[in-house]
Amino acid sequence: MRRAIRRKSAAQFSRKSPTRLGRFRYGSVVSNLQTTVQWAQKNLSRPGCWAYPDMLEVGCQHGPGGAHDPGLTAAETRSHFGAWAIVSSPLTLSHDVNNETITAAIWPVIANEEAIRVNQAWAGHSGSPFKEGAGRVQLRWRAPLGGRSHDAAAPIEAHALDAPKFQYFYKPLGKAEWAVLLMNHDDAPQDLALTFADVPGLSCTKCALSDVWAYGKSVGTFDTTYTAKAVGAHDAVFLTITPAAAVEAA
Repeated sequence: MRRAIRRKSAAQFSRKSPTRLGRFRYGSVVSNLQTTVQWAQKNLSRPGCWAYPDMLEVGCQHGPGGAHDPGLTAAETRSHFGAWAIVSSPLTLSHDVNNETITAAIWPVIANEEAIRVNQAWAGHSGSPFKEGAGRVQLRWRAPLGGRSHDAAAPIEAHALDAPKFQYFYKPLGKAEWAVLLMNHDDAPQDLALTFADVPGLSCTKCALSDVWAYGKSVGTFDTTYTAKAVGAHDAVFLTITPAAAVEAA
């Protein structure tokens, strides 16, 4: 586990210099995300000691490459924040909080109450993968040697992660509700099909879905499966799921 963190608030800010040298790439985000899996599967990520895949990189504009090293796209920003939310990571922001333009651009993501609700929920499991694609993709990025992101003299080294083309995460929220994050790790859009029976603990075959990114707006009621069409490269679909019967009875 990277470190033990006591989660006290929904989001925390860490003031960082705008000259930070780390190169923020989707591959490094996904690589960090995988470090939480073993602790979640052993139920060691829990209240009082959360698996922490490092600070959030949403809104961090660039590394030493300047305009040619732009950081995360809007889609990658959503995926990054959603992934940290569904694995119950502390949400430690690291962008330049003095830059109002950046803050305004990422505000719909970092202030999304549904995403934060998923992050803060505890129903016995902190969130982990449950399905991935058979196809593989190489996610590449470059970073200062040895993680020396503030050392201007540090040599730059190349990294690559052999990742599935898609990866699905789940988290029980309690009261017959689950969250799922369907991540497209591929470099091209693809349809992402969810079979409800694949979600651990989910017993409904007719399920009501809500869109976390749309602040809980209903997606509809579906039997057995749901398919998100043409999900963009490095983007993610973030849903909550409840039995349709419970919604209809409410």
